[in-house]
Amino acid sequence: MLTFKLLDKISTDYSGYNQLGKFYNFCLAYNNTKIHIDFTNIEWFDGNMCALLLAMLYSLERSNNLLFETEYGIIKEKFNVLFRNGFLRDSNEIVDDRKSTVPVMAFDCNAKDEFCNYVDHELLSHRGMPDNLDNNLKERIYEDLLEVFCNTNHHANTKDPFFVGGQYYPRIGILKFSMVDLGDGFLNRVSKATGGEVTSHLESIIWALAGNSSKLILDQTPGSLGIRSMYKYCAENKGVMQIVSGDGFWSSEYANTIFEEGRVITSPFRGTTINLIFKK
Repeated sequence: MLTFKLLDKISTDYSGYNQLGKFYNFCLAYNNTKIHIDFTNIEWFDGNMCALLLAMLYSLERSNNLLFETEYGIIKEKFNVLFRNGFLRDSNEIVDDRKSTVPVMAFDCNAKDEFCNYVDHELLSHRGMPDNLDNNLKERIYEDLLEVFCNTNHHANTKDPFFVGGQYYPRIGILKFSMVDLGDGFLNRVSKATGGEVTSHLESIIWALAGNSSKLILDQTPGSLGIRSMYKYCAENKGVMQIVSGDGFWSSEYANTIFEEGRVITSPFRGTTINLIFKK
């Protein structure tokens, strides 16, 4: 049987994304078969990155008719968070008694009410969210996330599900939250909106972060500013925002470094991934 060995750490960063990207691109070469995912040599797995892995599995199952298997015993021993957050399930349910996960889920693109309920009850009410999160800030984050979700159907041009999940680390007071869509990414619409002036994935991410709106230019309607608003929130509250689209990886942590304009992903995936890191 075909086997892919995950290695090192699957963290919420450039390296972690590339690790999962290598898995995805390896699998793309095969059709109508089963692939074993080997977790033996992984040292760490951020629970929120399950949203990205789930999106990859969904995509590969449908595009290449692939099936996947893994050794549940090893994962329960080393990374039971993958059961506690709902990414994996078996007959022996593992309860998240630590209250450290934000469930990994996939929402149909039309499931607005269900997504709103998830954001309200699973994310914004989580014990790992910042202590200064008053009602005004909650409403701001709620509206920004809802706009990202709703724009998936319109901007990203996809009917595929929207994948989410999060993980809280109480010892360091950080909650990491990931959102993944399987659409066109940023570049297609931004290139159209700029008359072809923007030609790379990284340029398209930076264009959107600057507060530009492809919706305003192409559709003559206001909107598409949720990403800019989330970026401002992170900057004002010591948080971190990461955006991955096409082969572009941008992170607010890269400010004032040689990677300030972002980095090129060597093993890209479809659509767009947005990671938010909230500091308590």
